[in-house]
Amino acid sequence: MRPLLRPKVGLVLGGGGARGLAHVGVLKVLEEAKVPIDVIVGSSMGSMVGSLYALYGRASDVEERLREFTRSPQFRSGKFMDLQAMTPLPTEDQGFVQTARRFYKLGLFFATTIFRKSFIDPVQFEGDVAAIIPDCLIEDSPIQLAVVATDLRSGGEVVLTRGPVRRAVQASSAIAGIFPPVEMEGKELVDGGFVNKVPVEVALRLGADVVIAVDVSNDVMDSQEFSRTGSAISMRASAILAETLKNIQMRFADVVVRPSVADVHWADFYAIDDIVPRGEHAARLAMPTVRSALRAGWGRRLRRMLGLKLVWSMDFTAQGP
Repeated sequence: MRPLLRPKVGLVLGGGGARGLAHVGVLKVLEEAKVPIDVIVGSSMGSMVGSLYALYGRASDVEERLREFTRSPQFRSGKFMDLQAMTPLPTEDQGFVQTARRFYKLGLFFATTIFRKSFIDPVQFEGDVAAIIPDCLIEDSPIQLAVVATDLRSGGEVVLTRGPVRRAVQASSAIAGIFPPVEMEGKELVDGGFVNKVPVEVALRLGADVVIAVDVSNDVMDSQEFSRTGSAISMRASAILAETLKNIQMRFADVVVRPSVADVHWADFYAIDDIVPRGEHAARLAMPTVRSALRAGWGRRLRRMLGLKLVWSMDFTAQGP
């Protein structure tokens, strides 16, 4: 049980596909430094890593669970390599063979999704998540957990704090068009990154006194090297909007950890051996800031408690004779 005056520490893990494997490295360093984590908020891939840590409480267990899946025949028989071929990084080789392969895979994608909800079959998606996430409830998690998703119908943010962890992670990770939407609580849910890629404010709403945010996305790079076609400009403009909204959210975090993963393809889950150490490196660089934030958090916690006590006293007095 957390001591009454110790600040409540919130860890926010953002979306970014395979780049989110860097969250594991961050968790390793925080665990090694004995940084307490009282609430975890995850969006997209951050919801998967965050849920595993909230349930198991050990970064090594999270890493092993993810490694087991990426080594499994189930993963290798999936369509993740197709996703890499369809959306190459700007730095990747764009020769004739690679370009021809990309157009073929894109054609396959559009042919598949013109009549179906998603490129990945719903049964396969559900099975993939079930192979990673144990069958339990969010509210039973030893560490307080919240999973962020997007309501496709209303366009609003949905914060899941109760119900099956598997379904919540599936909803938060459902990249529109690639993975199928998930029906939960009368809502049609997709990837949480569409409304809140690094949901810092959710952690604050759940009572966190100190918020450590991990950002593994890198949608907009400062570069002159991008196509000036209408579709490319439109996509870049949308990415700029998403990046702006994300940066507004992160202004409320006490610490922002940014692993250097821009050169990693968002669908390259095979690169786990390369990505996890990058998270460790970024977290070690951020540790002085983390320690400073924790020290400041004690005063913040005390002020919060005094404020609550004052409000309670005023309410009690107002209800008296």
